[in-house]
Amino acid sequence: MLSLRSPRWLRSYSVALLPFGLLACSGCHDGGAPPVNSADTSPASSPNAPDAGFASAPTATASAAQETVVHADDDGKSFDVPRGSIVTVSLASNAGTGYRWVPTKVDAGVLAQQGDRTVESSSAGATGVPGGPTNEVYHFTAVSPGTASLEMSLKRPFGSGEPARTLRVTVNVH
Repeated sequence: MLSLRSPRWLRSYSVALLPFGLLACSGCHDGGAPPVNSADTSPASSPNAPDAGFASAPTATASAAQETVVHADDDGKSFDVPRGSIVTVSLASNAGTGYRWVPTKVDAGVLAQQGDRTVESSSAGATGVPGGPTNEVYHFTAVSPGTASLEMSLKRPFGSGEPARTLRVTVNVH
């Protein structure tokens, strides 16, 4: 007969329930934002960031590193960039829909794609959340002078359906 005072019984009971205790602790996350335990270091929250918090900031930016960033709001616009600079296309998407942004038209003689698509979380609270909002990022290098049409389409990687959305910009390399 098993005695309740038995250290052996207590050890067996503790070991058997340990996984359930760990699951209970990890199951407390309700899908909301994680607790704030570190300072927000995003550029918009920096007190030294120019125009932080203003909605009128331009969507395409050029930094000292000669990078031009193109967003969905830039559809139909033209950009003048120097040869050797980087054109970064950062487009919002939702990973759970099955749609993704892909380059569908680009003149490789003027703009050369650098690497594969990368995916970044578009909000601090949604980092790592399956199906959460993301930004799909592509990098292109302006390799030679000329004018290139850059077209990005939001579509499923399977099937032959029409894109849900298309972004078209013109890049003038000088």
